[in-house]
Amino acid sequence: MGWQDRDYARRGPTHRPVWSHGPSVGHGGRSIVTTLIVINVAIYVLEALFPPVRRLLSGHQEFAPFGGVEIHYGLAEMWADAVMRGQIWRLITAQYLHASVGHLFINMLVLHFLGRPLERMWSTRKFLAIYTLCGLSGNVFYTILAAQGVIPGWMPAVGASGCIYGLLGIVAVLFPHATIYIYFLFPMKIRTAAMIFGGIAVLMILTRGRNFGGEACHLAGLLFGVWWAMKGDAWWATRGRGWWTRTKSQWGSTRRTRPVPKPRGFSARIAERREDAETIDRILKKVYDKGIHSLTEAEKLALKEATERQRQREDEAGRVDRL
Repeated sequence: MGWQDRDYARRGPTHRPVWSHGPSVGHGGRSIVTTLIVINVAIYVLEALFPPVRRLLSGHQEFAPFGGVEIHYGLAEMWADAVMRGQIWRLITAQYLHASVGHLFINMLVLHFLGRPLERMWSTRKFLAIYTLCGLSGNVFYTILAAQGVIPGWMPAVGASGCIYGLLGIVAVLFPHATIYIYFLFPMKIRTAAMIFGGIAVLMILTRGRNFGGEACHLAGLLFGVWWAMKGDAWWATRGRGWWTRTKSQWGSTRRTRPVPKPRGFSARIAERREDAETIDRILKKVYDKGIHSLTEAEKLALKEATERQRQREDEAGRVDRL
């Protein structure tokens, strides 16, 4: 029977559309967006309540005994000259520190509204990876500018804004006509907002305006997000997914080669057909129950391969025989 005849296909869908602002739930009932917000807020509160924690994570400046200023870098704050000396973990840890309550509030608010639809569309792990890469791209660009003397290497930087701007770029490409409210008052298409914020970042960098180092991180994160929305999934499908399954002889190529199928008997073809039907039925039922974001990469690949085999069988038989 066709998939339209399945029990889950006869009932209406229960999951919400991707672009909505309701709560998102990741695999295992945990939302990575909520987890990120809790972690960022908790770190800021700890720094505010316990000065030793702040000095440990963010660093500080002290007057030297014989004049001048001594800089203590701390462990997590973004210092470009420290990164260039090998402390590369700062490229990640600085994403979880914030300079003020307002800085934290704006970043977490935007993370809430932009991150949840993306988490529903992707998986928890994929969202966390791309979120981190957006911030990483901003901090790497910041370090490059410091290495070129554009930004002082001793100037500290903190915040998740590179990550947030990356999400803005992704949503602007995937949902260009979604409406957001600037300062909760002015409606604007999110694609237009992304272009305006990107233009402001470019202007601040060129004129060495206020927070131009931070704007450099914003711009790099935004551009990485736009690139990922346009090319990232295709790049991952061809170069990233399944790399661990390649043999030594396949590492020289970015394409995965499939083994030549061997001739099979009638009973083997029947068994394969039954197995494909069960696979498609199981995966489509999971999509109905939990949404397409619940599928793992292995399940997506299995569904694609089972569908391709079924299409080949239909072509060979010269008829349509739906699973």
